[in-house]
Amino acid sequence: MLREGDVVQLIDTKQRRYQIRLREGATYSFQKGMVSHDELIGREEGCYITSSMGERLLVVKPTMGEYILKMPRGAQVIYPKDIGAILVLADIFPGARVLEAGTGSGALTLALCRAVGDAGRVVSYERREDFLERARSNIVGFFGRMPDNLVLRNMDIYGGLHEQDTQFDRVVLDLPQPWRALDNVSRVLVGGGILVAYFPTVLQVFRLSRTLERHGLYLQDVVEVLVRGWHVAKKSLRPEHRMVAHTGFLVCARRLSP
Repeated sequence: MLREGDVVQLIDTKQRRYQIRLREGATYSFQKGMVSHDELIGREEGCYITSSMGERLLVVKPTMGEYILKMPRGAQVIYPKDIGAILVLADIFPGARVLEAGTGSGALTLALCRAVGDAGRVVSYERREDFLERARSNIVGFFGRMPDNLVLRNMDIYGGLHEQDTQFDRVVLDLPQPWRALDNVSRVLVGGGILVAYFPTVLQVFRLSRTLERHGLYLQDVVEVLVRGWHVAKKSLRPEHRMVAHTGFLVCARRLSP
């Protein structure tokens, strides 16, 4: 059942999505009328409601990807299409110890926390305190509290690691100059461990790929993810006029045994 404090998504007849957090006595207004929050609280997810102007709306909780696209942001977020690829390329598994650098608005951090599960641990570095606070707010907004398996550090990973951060199975970097962090992160990445770096330009790919080997890392994959949706109507089936094409490159490397 939907409860006060839940984030819900209203989907109208044209597939437009509106996200709201339920509050007793509150009202949500949009171009197709108004919806009372009290009408939603206590209802079952997956129900339909009607706005004050007669618009029929499907009521569901947003998926993690939908939440990420709508959540407030300071830094630009990694899009869900790339997050999915990162989880697979980095082989994030329940119980994994993951080091993330570049928390940003917390999009990837959400996915990492959920993927490693209660037995895992995510340590995320962010040098900008305002970004870290935004990420913290977004993470609490999604989970309802700060996850027990997450540690946020207001530190610049280029300058070094916290003394408690000594061994990780996976490293994920969303940094403008990831090669500057390799000396620090390669020392704490276990043999056979995986590093994935995300960035927007091919020049960054070139620079990083030329730096990996001297830090004991083997270049495994360089990929980008392109997504094209399809429009489905009663009498037609066609590709969407617009697609989500290049957003970033993913570089995947393995840690060699000393």
